[in-house]
This record gives sequence, C-alpha cells and structure tokens, in this order.
Amino acid sequence: MQIWRVPVELEDGSRTITLDATTFKPDGEGPFPLAVFTHGAARSAPREGPYDFRPDAAIRWFLARGYAVAVVIRRGYGRSEGQRSVVEDENSPRLIKLIDERAHDITSAVGYFQDQPFVVADHIVLVGFSAGGNSVLATAGKAPKGVRGVIAFAPGSATINRNELAHAELMERVFREYGSNAKLPVLWIYTENDEFYSPKLAKFFFKAYTSESDAKQELAILPLEGENGHDLFLRDEGPKIWGPVVAPFLERLMP
Repeated sequence: MQIWRVPVELEDGSRTITLDATTFKPDGEGPFPLAVFTHGAARSAPREGPYDFRPDAAIRWFLARGYAVAVVIRRGYGRSEGQRSVVEDENSPRLIKLIDERAHDITSAVGYFQDQPFVVADHIVLVGFSAGGNSVLATAGKAPKGVRGVIAFAPGSATINRNELAHAELMERVFREYGSNAKLPVLWIYTENDEFYSPKLAKFFFKAYTSESDAKQELAILPLEGENGHDLFLRDEGPKIWGPVVAPFLERLMP
C-alpha cells in the first residue's frame, strides 16, 4: 500500500491541486492492469484530514485477479485539495458542471498513474460507487486513452423515493447527454432492494444513457436479501454477489 499526491490542473488552467490516492499492488513484478476506484458523495465526509474510503473486500477481489488498485479521493474530500462541489437542488445547472469536475479529476488521475512503472498504461478500468458511479459514467464519455471499460455501482440522482424522481426530465437529459458520447463498454450494477433506486429507476437511468450510444452496455440488477443493497460494493460479502457478473465483464475487456 502506498499513499500518493496526484496533481490535477484545474479546468481553467488557473492552478494545480493535488488529490489523495492510495494504491495497492498484487504479488509479482508487474506491471499490472489498474482499477481506479472513486467514491460516493457522502456529505458527512471530512473536508480535511483522512477520508477513509477503502472498500477492502473489493480491493482484495481485484488484487486476486492481478489488478493493481488506485483509490482516488476527489477534490474537497479529506486531504484532497480544491473546492468540493455540492448541488443542493438537482434541478440546478450546476449539476452538469459538478459531474464534469468529477470526470476531470478521474481522467487526470488515470493519466498520472499511466505514467507509473507498475501500471500497464492501456489496461485501465474505472469503478465508481453511487455518485462515483455517475462520475465514471461521465468519464466514459470522454474515453480517456488506455481505459478499456467502466463499472458503475448504483449510479443515479434526484429521487423523491426509490420509485420516483424529483426531476425526471432533467435526469433523462443529463444521462442521455453523457451517454451520447460514451464509447467505452459499461457495466451497470444495482440490487433489487436498493434504498434509493428501485429496478424501475435503474432501468430509467440505463435507458436514458444508452439511448444515443452504440457502446456496449450491460445492466445487472442483483437479488439481495435485507432492507437496502445500495452499499453492496462496500460490503465484505459484496464480491460473492457481484463478482460473478464483474469477472466475465473484465475478461471480455482484457482477455
């Protein structure tokens, strides 16, 4: 395990900030394909000091399959510099700007790690959870060089309840806009009992994103017992449930 400070030039070129990132490497000499993880948008996350986003079971699962893992903390979270963008109302024009900022952070981190000797530069996969899922979906539209595919766990936004959106027309437009530029294969993963996104909403987001894209897209809605499966990616038992879906997706990306 290593801690990194990843330089990111802001979109307007005004200055460079650094993002906190932690890398994990499998046994062996390398170089290795790389999975880049990005987190959700927990408002309780600290704005300074460590932000311990570390889905250990998921990290171990990827390491066991020969991947290095880089867990990147986006701007304004924990020790990552820059202003954390928050949109109080998903109907705000700032929503698209916010997602673009997150995609910019991820793309910059990918470029930085591709220059490191332990990484196979053209064997990268992006993995995002919740709001981080939105972020990797947006990044797929930018098609960063060397990224083979994207895995989005429970992406979505603007819910009144798990079956209803507050701004359905806006969400349809936002997801369609990002999907229209998507050129990378994407695997979407939800659970049947997600607290925020029912299978109905999962299919809504997926349909909007894929409506104007020819990229290969897959939607998996997994059965799961209990009251809420939104955090499946973070759970210790998660890989037993999502692993059988993710493994063949990765094999198709990087045979």
